Amino acid sequence: MRRLARPALIFGLVLQAAWASADVGVEYVGHASFVIESPSGQRVVIDPFNSNRWLGYAYPEVAGDVVLVSHPHYDHDASYYWGDSVPVFREPGRYQVGDFSITGFEGRHADPYGKDFERKNTIWVIETGGLRIAHLGDNGPLSEAQARGIGRVDVLMLPADGDDHILKPHEIAAAREATGDPLVIPMHYRLEGFLGLPDSLGLVDPWLETQDGVVKLGSHRATLSSERSPGRRVVVFEPSPALEVWSDDLQAAWAKLDAARDAMEDGPNGAERAGALVAEAAASSSSIVFSFQYARALSRAGKDGDAVAVLESAIARSAGQDDWEYVLRARALLAALYVKAGERDAAASQFRIILQNAHRTELTEQAQAFFAGR
Repeated sequence: MRRLARPALIFGLVLQAAWASADVGVEYVGHASFVIESPSGQRVVIDPFNSNRWLGYAYPEVAGDVVLVSHPHYDHDASYYWGDSVPVFREPGRYQVGDFSITGFEGRHADPYGKDFERKNTIWVIETGGLRIAHLGDNGPLSEAQARGIGRVDVLMLPADGDDHILKPHEIAAAREATGDPLVIPMHYRLEGFLGLPDSLGLVDPWLETQDGVVKLGSHRATLSSERSPGRRVVVFEPSPALEVWSDDLQAAWAKLDAARDAMEDGPNGAERAGALVAEAAASSSSIVFSFQYARALSRAGKDGDAVAVLESAIARSAGQDDWEYVLRARALLAALYVKAGERDAAASQFRIILQNAHRTELTEQAQAFFAGR
């Protein structure tokens, strides 16, 4: 099922819902993901999300010359969809890509989330066409040091939803004031018209009702110029019409996994039923999330050989373009099973890959403990 784009609207001198060759293009993909297009036509993709978890819709095919990742949560870090074809920046620093000047500032993920990667969050400021555009990722309230580093910007992309999932209204107001009261583009809220997911995010409308100068653009694309429009502005984009609701098979897989978790609460009596449901979930979807859960259930049932076979197949099938967190969790479980079977060289190979690629502390610590004990 696809969402249809609404007719484009025109907003002032600064924002137009159509591309203009001399200006800066902004495209909203969905959730916290945007594409910024420079006057020369180069494209920066920000915070692409995984297609198979939490949100209820899949990431579309998007062209980009560079990908920026604010932090390693699956709803912000699906840079693997581009393989090795584009550079990926995730650490603070200064980068030059064509007519983009990009600066990453060290931030801190909003509480209480992100503990598994030490609450790292890079705030990105993208400069092109005379504009400075800031994307906060999932940053918590801006500290004085962060605000000084970012400075005055023309456009501020920040989380805003009716449930205050990341930022509270007074924290949003403070961020706007600290960055020079720029044009604001809200993000990271539950999109209407899909599956009503995720239920832990609110809609954006309750927050919008408290704001002045709200413009619902009616399009997922706009052009911005360096001219400032008078007065405060909050501009709400439509999500990309290329977003697609999860397939029936993927919805069924998550439903079975949820049912398996419920069955596990029955203790030993529910274990067999849970295992069967996880097996059915893995059969319903090729996502490595379900293969990992199936392999873990097999291992807990004492079927280590079958678990190894499931993991080896799933990792090979992922080809580096599936959920990186679960690919690395699968590698960690596979390594543990290799160790259990006395195949330490095979385990070492998996742990080396984890050390080169993992962003979550629990996975790197597991790998480090293996090598420390060799």
